[in-house]
Amino acid sequence: MYNNLYYWGVDSLKSDPMKTKFIILILSLYTLTLTGQHLGAYSDYRGRFYIFDHGQSTLVEDLEVLDYKIGGNCVLYLNNQNRLKVYTNGKVNELEIGGVSNLFATDYIAAYSINQKLKVIENGEAVTLSHRCPIYQVEDSLIVFFDENKASLRVYYNGITEDIENGLLGLPVEHLKSGDNIIAYISSDTKDFKVYYRGELHTLLSHVRHITYDAGKDIVAYINELDNTFNVFYKGESILLEDFPPESYKTGDGFVAYVDQMGNFKVFYKGKKIELSGYAPESYVCEDNLVLIADNEYYSIFYMGEVYEVESFIPLYSDVDWNTIVFLDNTRRVWMYSKGKKEYLVNDSVEAIRVYRDLVVLSLAMDRTKIYYQGKVYDGESY
Repeated sequence: MYNNLYYWGVDSLKSDPMKTKFIILILSLYTLTLTGQHLGAYSDYRGRFYIFDHGQSTLVEDLEVLDYKIGGNCVLYLNNQNRLKVYTNGKVNELEIGGVSNLFATDYIAAYSINQKLKVIENGEAVTLSHRCPIYQVEDSLIVFFDENKASLRVYYNGITEDIENGLLGLPVEHLKSGDNIIAYISSDTKDFKVYYRGELHTLLSHVRHITYDAGKDIVAYINELDNTFNVFYKGESILLEDFPPESYKTGDGFVAYVDQMGNFKVFYKGKKIELSGYAPESYVCEDNLVLIADNEYYSIFYMGEVYEVESFIPLYSDVDWNTIVFLDNTRRVWMYSKGKKEYLVNDSVEAIRVYRDLVVLSLAMDRTKIYYQGKVYDGESY
């Protein structure tokens, strides 16, 4: 699962460098119907590659892999010979013998670029979506892509591919951002601001010149340029949040956190506005189900409608996904905050932290690995 928002422009394509999913080559895709939090991966001191699945580590490659991505129910990786393989349901299958340039995996989709074609694998069968696809974005539940042969912006969602915007004179959108299951964009032709959500296309504003907006899961937050109001499109409904534009705003999974025009820090969550404080925090980040808040050396988290104080300092090193953040304290001990509870993990020299959904992989000194999974810490294979 990738928690990413994108920007498409006519003159240039811009994106968060930590989150970019623009691949200028064409790709193949391996989709899944279910998602989980049971998969991880790591290498031992000899470079041998292991996959952790439901509490068990399995050796799948004797030589160091070139790249890998962890999906909801699969691990996609390039082995030492640049062969693309996928691990799912306890088995490894080879997909390509070479030529793969990029790969990634989300909760429901794994993807890679090769041979200038966009393909999706459905029930083990490859289905071509586009023969020329210079730009695409892949999210947890959908793929939005520009089919150059058809001169059309298309979306693949729930096994169906459909056109959502034509572009005979070039790129059909001026700007585009997407969340896990939603797409927001400005049409190059009509200048309308539109949202694609669960198979339906909604026109929110007509003939816009400039608009600021952001997309999360089930939600798009935007400022109406006509009256400067702050609004959300939430689960198919447009809702007015504020009469004036906010100082800042960021979206997550089904919510938007923002600082209003008076400096109040608020969250729109499950259809309601919640005021967190009467002043703006030093910084805040929305990631999946969490709002991470740093203020006056205190670190707190908004989760499922509640604010939890985590630390009296701001961690310098952490990783976050789904409902979980793992971080180092001032003595470099490893702590986890997940689903409203704080838990101590290990007192060891940690070199890297990786959170895959709510599963945690810790790379330790001397090429050791520990995995936290469903309340238990497992030792990875080391020697």
